[in-house]
Amino acid sequence: MDFQKIILHAWEDETFKQELLADPRGCIERELGVQLPDGFEIFIHEQTPTTLHLILPMKPEVEA
Repeated sequence: MDFQKIILHAWEDETFKQELLADPRGCIERELGVQLPDGFEIFIHEQTPTTLHLILPMKPEVEA
């Protein structure tokens, strides 16, 4: 998915940014023309000069 497009749109359009923060799934589906699977969750966090968000990736599966 082209999340860079979403970020650029949010930087340029305050109304879109507020919609994205309130309804990330709906905005991303509309903006990218995709249908996300049921149960797929999206969380949007706005970084500020005094806030850092650390994303902990999924642990890779180890083949036996």
